[in-house]
Amino acid sequence: MGLLLLNLPVYFFLVRPEVEAANGEAARREQMHLQLSRRTATLNALRDIAKQFSESRQRYDQFTDNFLFPKDKIASELLQELDQISAEAGLSRNRVSYRLDQEPVFGLQRMVITLPVEGSYSNIRNFLNMLESHEKFIVIDSMALVSEREGTGAIRLDVSLSTLFPSQP
Repeated sequence: MGLLLLNLPVYFFLVRPEVEAANGEAARREQMHLQLSRRTATLNALRDIAKQFSESRQRYDQFTDNFLFPKDKIASELLQELDQISAEAGLSRNRVSYRLDQEPVFGLQRMVITLPVEGSYSNIRNFLNMLESHEKFIVIDSMALVSEREGTGAIRLDVSLSTLFPSQP
């Protein structure tokens, strides 16, 4: 009994604090391990997002290279393409007017073109078909019949087109 009474203070003063300290260290290690796991998961998620941004940028660059006119040559290339399409469709083209939208949207700027053309109905239909199947991004916004020459079959039409180009090089 005396030995038990002697061991009781030794247990409370020497052994118990060591056991509690060991348990506290294990709990802190577990907590640190959980924090490390969460931070590792967050880091991996951020790396995935960075990879997706990189892939998205590559796809955007590929899209602009393949389907949009270059910013520095938009007017000349677009007018040259429209001249070529008009000639292939058998249309005569009059003076072209164009304007740029003030503010770019999502890094793209819009150019609106008014193209007066004259020719037969089938020529105009071929012209519109060529525009729709063109490799570059050209949208037909509207068409307005200006005049029709009786007996000749010639139609004069104002075609409003638009295209996009990257606003930054």
